[in-house]
Amino acid sequence: MANEPKDSGVSFSQFFDRCKLPSSIKDDCDAFVRSRYSEPVRPAPFQGYCSYTVFVGEETVVQFRPLAHKLDIGITSTACEIFGPLAPETEYIGELEGAGLYVFSMKKIPGVSLADLRAETKLSQGRSQREHVVRDFAHLQAAAWAHARSNENIQNKKTVGSSIRWRLELMAKKLPSRFRGIAKSVLLDLSKIEALPWVLSHGDFLPSNIMVHPKTGKLAGLVDWTEGEFLPFGVGMYGLQELLGEDRDGHFVYYPEAKYLRKLFWAELFSNIPELSRDTRRVALIRKAQILGIFLWHGIAFDNGKLDRAVEEGKDDGEVERLDAFLLSRTGSGPRKLRIIHPFIYSPTGFIRGILFGKA
Repeated sequence: MANEPKDSGVSFSQFFDRCKLPSSIKDDCDAFVRSRYSEPVRPAPFQGYCSYTVFVGEETVVQFRPLAHKLDIGITSTACEIFGPLAPETEYIGELEGAGLYVFSMKKIPGVSLADLRAETKLSQGRSQREHVVRDFAHLQAAAWAHARSNENIQNKKTVGSSIRWRLELMAKKLPSRFRGIAKSVLLDLSKIEALPWVLSHGDFLPSNIMVHPKTGKLAGLVDWTEGEFLPFGVGMYGLQELLGEDRDGHFVYYPEAKYLRKLFWAELFSNIPELSRDTRRVALIRKAQILGIFLWHGIAFDNGKLDRAVEEGKDDGEVERLDAFLLSRTGSGPRKLRIIHPFIYSPTGFIRGILFGKA
């Protein structure tokens, strides 16, 4: 079918194995869906790590999720209220008896994943598409800002929002030594960061979860809101890094125009939130919150959802390389070998100043 997602390489059996369920449960899942829908049912070619997904006809997606990765309908409904069609309308439809799997239906978002689009586009091409998605990411942040809440009004903080200080303190002590000074610098301003407006963040801003229109690159929507929660404004901007480059041959490399794309994002954000352009202190704090987001999403090991350990070299090399790329490589100077030692690696204060004033 046209625009059909490609196989992710994550097999059905791996998901059911992680849930300690027999592979025959897949047939029970398919039967559950067929009992409720008259349209054709087929397994999605792109399977995520935390769910088993089937397509129903052309408009509906059904997912089976264990308790640890259950969707919060309150969050998905709020996402629809804030971001409109960029978030899928989601409904809880039941539990697969005897399997401990919760079942959700959602409206299928059109387009292709950014991961698929990148796979078909040469690194030297697609600049216009990359500009579109960066602009739309800025619009996404502006929409979140327009529906911000104060820290005091967030009654039920979720996994990350309820433990930011503990996680940052852990990373300041346990991350590879070259990152600790930067983490400590962010920790000094954490109270001010938490005093920023709190906004809904997607929480898993990866190319496979970003749906785009294949010809233009414009954002069509975001899928998988399992990790969505309210966080200080700027923390969710960690996702900008994923739009400034991509993985090639197993390593992250920046686009040739990465520096331009970063400036484009901030210009678009200021255009949509004019009051920020007149508040340099708040902007500096938001930039620091963005660094906090990078730490929270790449400095804490996933460990199948435990999220209670700082990443380690030799054990979490993919995330460590992300930290190297996002924190210790000069954004926008083109692809670099990450082994190069930059002069500000051992000067966290200089690095933070560079980020705050847009020089890094």
